[in-house]
Amino acid sequence: MAHYFTNDDTEHDFREIEYEHAGKKYRFTTDRGIFSRERIDFGSRVLIDAVIADYNGRINDGFIDMGAGYGPIGIIAGDILGMKPIMVEVNEDAFRLCSRNAAANDVQAEVLTRAEYDADDAFMNVELYVTNPPFRAGKKVVIDIIDDATEKLSEGGVFYMVVQKKQGMPSYKKAMEESFGNAASIRNEKGYHVLKGVKNY
Repeated sequence: MAHYFTNDDTEHDFREIEYEHAGKKYRFTTDRGIFSRERIDFGSRVLIDAVIADYNGRINDGFIDMGAGYGPIGIIAGDILGMKPIMVEVNEDAFRLCSRNAAANDVQAEVLTRAEYDADDAFMNVELYVTNPPFRAGKKVVIDIIDDATEKLSEGGVFYMVVQKKQGMPSYKKAMEESFGNAASIRNEKGYHVLKGVKNY
């Protein structure tokens, strides 16, 4: 999927979009070839709202936003929760936009390519891990993200993932139960479920 896997030579067509949360406006630069360039997609919005409402762990640490795109989940959740997002992205254009958008919204963030993230063991024992994964890239990619969250989270750390029922929500919930020993759908809006897993070991 273009927003997650490829580094193409598509001609740039930058756009500015706005999103308001709790009375605060956030501005993002998007580009041609980047997932959901016209507006923050509904699934990401549901995930942002659920994480902000539900998470009650430590807030003095960084958290992982895997497959960050141009950065809306990590930037907004990080700003509201007072946590530093560690945003991981494969696509080079999205990677650059992530950095640009974090700076534009005055959010201190660490933006990494997936290769940089995989090569660094500094991102262990985080308290929070969020993702709106690239389902079109295949089930194995999504399962790998679930397994990565299991590895990176500290004991008691929380994983949130948004998935539509038609994208295989029950099977991903089962995969989370196998990895975490637990999983629950904590929010369901228009068929978009936010799944939550807590690492208890």
